[in-house]
Amino acid sequence: MRTKTPQLAQRILDAATTLFASRRFHEVRMDDLAAEAEVSKGTLYSYFHDKEELYLALLARGSVNLVRALEEAVSVPGGARAKLVAFVDAVIVFFDREPHLFDLIQVVEVLRRSREFPWQEARDVAARLVHQLLEEGRQRGEFRVADPDLAALMLLGGLRSVLRFGKRPRPRRLAARVVDSILDGASA
Repeated sequence: MRTKTPQLAQRILDAATTLFASRRFHEVRMDDLAAEAEVSKGTLYSYFHDKEELYLALLARGSVNLVRALEEAVSVPGGARAKLVAFVDAVIVFFDREPHLFDLIQVVEVLRRSREFPWQEARDVAARLVHQLLEEGRQRGEFRVADPDLAALMLLGGLRSVLRFGKRPRPRRLAARVVDSILDGASA
């Protein structure tokens, strides 16, 4: 029996990323995934029992990578507004590099039954970080935010729309413009 290696698991996940980025969930077959990863179907099934498990692994990997990027972004020096801009920029860069994750998230939300949703950690961390930065900016007098919880949801929801439906190539200073619109209002 062949020993499982993290490198081979990553190669399979990379192949799945390539395929799911260009095709819908139901269009990708395990045969396609094995061919793309250059492994046998038996090897593929020894790592991932089915497409749903593979999907969940992709989301878990994406979640870990996004959390890492967000935590790095908010550790930059400066005030809360600068950290919010860095946060928004990190989200934009991340999803522009991995746009297929939006579709993966939606499919897994539909498919999940009693399993834990692996993207939830990224959502929780993002919401917590934005809320903390809004509170920090409010307490330091950098800006006024009457309701940090609502402002955090608006920022994250609006950012999702910007990513999905916004212009490409991305406008200059997009992250700063998003933050300014949330903190100063759309009329500013």
